[in-house]
Parts: sequence; structure tokens; C-alpha cells
Amino acid sequence: MEFDFGEAWRENSRFVKLLPQLQKTFILVKTNLKIWNEAVESCQGPLESIKNLSEQHRCTAQAQGVEEIVKKFPDLREKLLYKIDREIDSHVTHLYSALENCKEVCEKVVKQNERCQTLFNKAGDDLELLTRRSSTCPSIVEMLEWLQDTETLMMRQYSMRKHLVDKISSAARNEESSLYKQWSDQGRELQETVGGYLLFLEFFLEVKIAT
Repeated sequence: MEFDFGEAWRENSRFVKLLPQLQKTFILVKTNLKIWNEAVESCQGPLESIKNLSEQHRCTAQAQGVEEIVKKFPDLREKLLYKIDREIDSHVTHLYSALENCKEVCEKVVKQNERCQTLFNKAGDDLELLTRRSSTCPSIVEMLEWLQDTETLMMRQYSMRKHLVDKISSAARNEESSLYKQWSDQGRELQETVGGYLLFLEFFLEVKIAT
């Protein structure tokens, strides 16, 4: 099926390049949102482990009534705490690796957004074309706004999650359960907003654009 924005569109060579670029960009957003989601979902197991290990760390550090055992094995508590710390650190390493995938997604979206903005700046100020929409395709202005929203939300989410992992890696072990909850609370806005945009763009992303 072919999509056509009308004769006026085809007569403006600068606009002709912009619409296919927007289509390419949102296809990339759709594909990379899946990569983003897979990266975030892969963190659930390590985060649960960190939560449990933090509880073990706290119990070990605060254990009472073990004086006799400590007398026989004076370095036992320290060895246990060290072992737990190393296990937590290994899970934190996984979180950083997953976040690196999220960062790569952000960089791809930023690059595509820049290309769309460059073409838009060259396209002139024909408001009729920029705001033209159909029952199956949002306007250029709407798509550029959605793309900017997507970039902003992804960058914000990446920065917030990176900040939380940095806190986990340096936190006192009794703080990590609350950090786990904060991580779990993140992300709803990104999924709902970008998912909604892609739903509106479902037809546009599948059609061949007439040029």
C-alpha cells in the first residue's frame, strides 16, 4: 500500500526527503524500544538478588547473640560480609551492562532526531504542508514533537536509572531495598507515551511513501 501526501508535497523536494526520514526514524524507535525493554527486564533478576543480598548483609552485620562463634572465628563476620558484597557487586556489573544497551538506544534516537531536525530546518515554513494530516498519518509537526518527546523521555530514563545504579554501587547496604523500589517505579511514562505514539503511527510505518 502506498501513502501519498498530495501533489504539493511531491513538488517540494525538501519535504520529499523529510517524510521518509521520519518513517525510518520511528521504525528505528519501534525496534530499539524492544531492545530497551529487554535490557530493563534483564535487570529484574539481578535487582531481586541485590535486594535479598542486602537483607543478608544487614542481618549479618547486626546479628546478636553470636559472641561465642565470633570468639572461635573472629573474622567470620567480615568474611561473610565481604562475600555478600562481592555478590552484590557482580549483579551491579550486570545492571551497568544493561544500561549501556539503553545508552546506545538513546544515542541512536538522538542521531535520527538530529537528521530529522536538519531536514525540517531546510524544508522552509510552508505551514499548510507541515500541519497537513490524514486519517492514517499525523502531521509533520506532530511527528517531530513526538520524536522530541521520545528522545527526552529516553534520556531522562537512562539518566535516572544510571543514577540509581551508581547509588546502589556506593550505598550502605541497608539502603538498597529502597533503591530497588525506586528502580521498579521507573519507566511507566516512557512505555505509555512512546507506545501510544507508535500505535498512532502503525499504518504510517508500514506503507510505501510516494515520492
